[in-house]
Amino acid sequence: MATKAEFRKLVKDALEHLYDTAYLATHPLLRQLTVIATTNRLTRVQELRSILKEVVESIRPQSTLPATAPEYRSYLALYYRYVQGMSMGQVENELGISLRQLQRELYKGLDAVTALLWEMRVSAPQQVMEQTMPESVETQVLHNEMAQWKLVREAADVHTLFEEVASMLKPLFNEQMPDLHMQFPDSLPPVFVDTTLIRQALFHLLRDLLQDNKGDKVSLQAQIRDSQVEINIQGGKAVLNPSSSDLQIAQLFIQRQGGTLATEITEDQQTTMVINLPQANPPKVLVIDDNEAIHQLFERYLAPHFYELLHVYDGLTALQMAAEVRPDIIILDVMMPAVDGWQVLRNLVENPVTMRIPIIICSVLKEAELAFSLGARAYIKKPVDRMELLATLAQFQETVAPGEADQPSNPSDS
Repeated sequence: MATKAEFRKLVKDALEHLYDTAYLATHPLLRQLTVIATTNRLTRVQELRSILKEVVESIRPQSTLPATAPEYRSYLALYYRYVQGMSMGQVENELGISLRQLQRELYKGLDAVTALLWEMRVSAPQQVMEQTMPESVETQVLHNEMAQWKLVREAADVHTLFEEVASMLKPLFNEQMPDLHMQFPDSLPPVFVDTTLIRQALFHLLRDLLQDNKGDKVSLQAQIRDSQVEINIQGGKAVLNPSSSDLQIAQLFIQRQGGTLATEITEDQQTTMVINLPQANPPKVLVIDDNEAIHQLFERYLAPHFYELLHVYDGLTALQMAAEVRPDIIILDVMMPAVDGWQVLRNLVENPVTMRIPIIICSVLKEAELAFSLGARAYIKKPVDRMELLATLAQFQETVAPGEADQPSNPSDS
């Protein structure tokens, strides 16, 4: 049972990763709260996120007080920092206080939130009886490391990935490893993954399966399902242990890059695993912003979704890359040194090569009307709301197929 100090650290960590579904999916706080009863992992994450938001909202002062009152500071500090995802500097500016004062307000607010959540925690006997998958120490360590991992995704051939993993596994079985019967269609597209993570995930899955499969063959099949490649792994009469560290590690690595993993034992006691991974050639999104934190935020928000992010930090480089790469969507900041976003927007709209690419202005400035008048197709206010970002991008996925922006447009067509 966690002490109150340990529990407080869990609450702070969960707030810091409020919109990272893969991170929260195995978070220890899930097992600490009685109000989260469902065993569905995605639903549990959604419930945890809602509870954290609600508890933050519950410390809002009475409406009779003005929003500028000192009593509001702790609530607003938590709300801006974690719910809205602002940087410390942005919160300082918004509240008009120093960094040291902000740290004090966050500390005070976190104490209040922790005290409320502490009342919702489960007792020791309830924890013992909980039916959710226990998290191994190894998985917890990897979970923390994944928070710092920078995804490097690329197109990868599924057949080649499994052959590489099979070569990694053979020494463990003294060259007597059961055969992997791979039945992949020739038309199977590559997947868009971090190859380091996906190889490790497949290694842990197959090792766990082969060690218990009593020499039976393992069959691998794949098919295209929507925008994903679905891989079915079926082994012999193995005993599937949902609490094994191999299975937990594989789940963590696959979820981290926007995939899913489902496991079951069929009626004839066959072990079946279904992996879904995004296809290659996702829509390319060019992010133009001089703030590194914004690029990291977009990577975190969009990692579980079907996008390839390209990053540029200044206006001149952005114009060159946009013309060369011809991304499907551009997200453009306004406040940049030397060549600002308005200049970049005008150049992109006037260039026949880039004029048809949807441009989303993302800025702290409340200048939506100006953005639209200069040719932007959408406007998002900073700090960026994750759901608004996803909804805006989805809007342009419906009207611009991946690669469409690769075709130069004829000025006479407009």
